[in-house]
Amino acid sequence: MVYGRAGEEVLYFRLHGIEPVVIPGVSSALAAPIFAGIPVTQRGVAESFAVCTGVGRQGKEVRLPGYERGRTLVIMMGVARLTQVIGALLEPTSSTTKRDGPVYPGYLPIALIERGSMPDQRVVSSTLQNIVAAHESVGEQRPPGMFVVGWAVLALWGEGDVGVLEEGADGNDEERVKKWLGDERWRVKEGLDVDWENL
Repeated sequence: MVYGRAGEEVLYFRLHGIEPVVIPGVSSALAAPIFAGIPVTQRGVAESFAVCTGVGRQGKEVRLPGYERGRTLVIMMGVARLTQVIGALLEPTSSTTKRDGPVYPGYLPIALIERGSMPDQRVVSSTLQNIVAAHESVGEQRPPGMFVVGWAVLALWGEGDVGVLEEGADGNDEERVKKWLGDERWRVKEGLDVDWENL
């Protein structure tokens, strides 16, 4: 029941004399990042995570949490508002900022996951400063989608990087991102890992 409609459905059935049985499942906020190879927490990288929506009630903008180095931010349902969401994360603190807390660094990793767990899953990985251009480069949106923002995005890539929270590690952040992306500004991965097809 994370940004789903199950609560409304429970109440609807009760109103009509039926007591529903809710079978717990795994939220897409946790499952989709793993399908993309991203843990929302990882020792040495992310000690906590926050889940929020990118779209407020009746289409209003939402306030997003400020940057914390050891936290992963999972933003559900915000792909259609990508530019506004990224603006809220990167805009310097002012009275118009739609963020509570410190500004996010432009080089911070972000993954945009569309249609997580489906055969046509697409993961666009980049930095906050380049994700809008990256998403525009892949063409049409594939809803539903979510963002995963933070150092956990690169934690398990290749040889991995689990030293993000070590003392003084923030001095090497831009080098860390360059090692992760190489000479590219973004990476696009289409489909699921082949191992899923063998299950």
